[in-house]
Parts: sequence; structure tokens; C-alpha cells
Amino acid sequence: MTKEILLFSHDPGGANTIIPLINPLIEKGYNVRLFGKGVALNKYNGANLPGLHIMEFVNNIEIRDIENFLKKENPDFIITGTSANDFTERYIWKSAESLGLPCFAIFDQWINYGIRFSEYTPSEIGEYNRKKEHPYLPGKILLMDKYAEEEAKRDGLDPSRLLVTGQPYFEYLLKKSKAISHDKIKNIRENLGIGESDFLITYASEPVIKDYNSLDYWGYTEKSILANIVKAIKRFPCESIKKIKLLIKLHPREDIDNYYDILSGNSGISVMINKDFDSHDLIMASDMICGMSSVFLIEAVILNKPVISILIGLKRENPFVLDRRGLVKSILDENTLLNELNLVIEKSKKFNYNFEIIEDSINNIIFEMEKYLWES
Repeated sequence: MTKEILLFSHDPGGANTIIPLINPLIEKGYNVRLFGKGVALNKYNGANLPGLHIMEFVNNIEIRDIENFLKKENPDFIITGTSANDFTERYIWKSAESLGLPCFAIFDQWINYGIRFSEYTPSEIGEYNRKKEHPYLPGKILLMDKYAEEEAKRDGLDPSRLLVTGQPYFEYLLKKSKAISHDKIKNIRENLGIGESDFLITYASEPVIKDYNSLDYWGYTEKSILANIVKAIKRFPCESIKKIKLLIKLHPREDIDNYYDILSGNSGISVMINKDFDSHDLIMASDMICGMSSVFLIEAVILNKPVISILIGLKRENPFVLDRRGLVKSILDENTLLNELNLVIEKSKKFNYNFEIIEDSINNIIFEMEKYLWES
């Protein structure tokens, strides 16, 4: 009898970890039921995948409704993302535990480990840090690498539930980068209005204000960092032979109006805003990626693009994992930012990242899933 695998995600990062699993599971003969909510549905559509909106199957996102949903679906296995703000995945884990259904949850980033399994969201991280309790847990939490495993343990997660498999989306990115042609990259730049001698800086925004409900939790916001980038570009030597163009890549949960006040006062800088462009294609077409601690920066490092993490104003532990690991030092002041831009743009500074990802993560996850299925 064909085994049924239920997949679910809500956040874009979660969708990115789920999508690479779908075809390999189908090719192995499994019946895959792909569910989503929020931004994940857009991600599925972008990948030409027929995702099902979970709200068409439940009345409310509550434990009782989710449990009834899982009873009707009766999957042999469940794999989800790990959303930070939405609780659907947490209720799926809780319901799966009650029903005795095996369940994995995949991490996409090196941040906010324990809080994703708590009763709190990132805007309530102070309350979480005082209690550090994890009432919502899947059978196994799948992590990117050993470093993530150690950080997850320090955040209070049960070591017996942690499993290092690698991150499927990183594997997908590498495979895709090998297939992209120079002509395609050229076409992408032309479609963006980027000339051959232009220098394209892509700023990977994040909804810091929305997620942390405070302008000063980190000491910076997505808007303050963008303002620093714009200021640095304006200070850039006017005799530069390269014309700098700035593209703001909005996070899927951001609105374009978020930057209206900054852009309306901008002059003399070519600025574009994009929300839906394929992340991989945008990285490959860019000359440099700037941001805070977004996984988009990590993706760019994997694809060997110049990356700058800008955290001017930071007053807490650095959230950017590659800084914590000593691989990409975050910029914390305006002069260093200007100097770094000059080194990359004018001096063509070379970046040699010593960042390795776990290979064959998709097969690793399927292998661990099949161990559960065989044992049952």
C-alpha cells in the first residue's frame, strides 16, 4: 500500500526547505499531500507545485481543528517547516503527538531555535527567555549542521529530538547554480535595467520591525540599515567608473510602503524594489549582496557572491551565524561600510568563504523518514 506523506509550511524559509523534497518523494513512490498557508502558497505556485490551502480543510487554526484534519488525512508521515510567528506547524506537531503520527520539522536558519517550539513569537522573546519551555515539539527537529545542533542545545531544546541532516534548499541552490548560463544572467540584468558596467547591489530586507514589534530590540531595523547603505553610496567617490544601482529585495512578508519615507527623500541614486524575483537568479545577477542576518546572505555565500552583513547599531549578540562562526564579519559602523564598499566595487576584493554545507541533505531526510516507516 502506498505511503502518504503530508507536507506543510507557512513561512518562506519553511517552504524553501519543503519544496526540494517533493519530487524525490514522488519518484520514490510516495503519495505526497502538499499543504500550505500564507507566503508558502506563493512559493509553491512559483515552483509550479499544486499546494493545498489548509484553511480549506479546517475552520480555525486551533488544536482541535488541526487534530480533526490530521485524523481525516491520516498520513503515514508528516514533515513541516518551523515558522516563527504562525502557530499552524506547532499545532500540527502537538496533534501528531496526540495521534501517534511521526513528524519531522526542518530548520532553515541559525536563529530563534527554542522560541519556535514555545508559546511565544519573536516579538515576545523576552518572555520566552524567562521561561524557555517547549510545549510544541515534533518527533525530530532537523538541523543544518553540527553548529546549529550545539546552538539549539544551548537554547534548551531536548538533544534527543535533534537530528543533523543538512538543509535541502542549500543543496537545491547549488544544483541550480551549475545549470544557469552566462546568457541567462545577462538577460536577467538587462530585464532589471542593469548595464554591463553597472554595479548592482541587492539589499536583502527583513521584517525586523514587524517581527520584534520594537524599533530598538536589536538596535537597528531594516529601515535604519537601508538608510546607512544609501548614505554610504551617496558618499562614494563621484569619479567611480561604475554606476551603482541598488535593488531592495523585500521579504515576502513586507510591503513596499515600508520604505516609502526613505525612498521619497532619495536623490541621485538608482533604486529599485522587488518582492517576487527568484532568489537564486537575483543572487547570480547581483554584483554584491548586502543585508542584516537574512538567510538570503547565507545563500549568496553558498553561491560565492560578495556578501556584507550590516548591523550598525547592534546591541545584542550578533544574529548573523557567519559572524558568530568567524567567516563573515558584520559591519558595525559607517566608515567601515564605506571602506568595504570601496574595496568590493573599486578594488574588486575577492571573497574566499570557508563555509561548507552538508551534502545530500534531501536523501538524508528521506532516509531518516524511512527508518521511522520501516520500524513501524
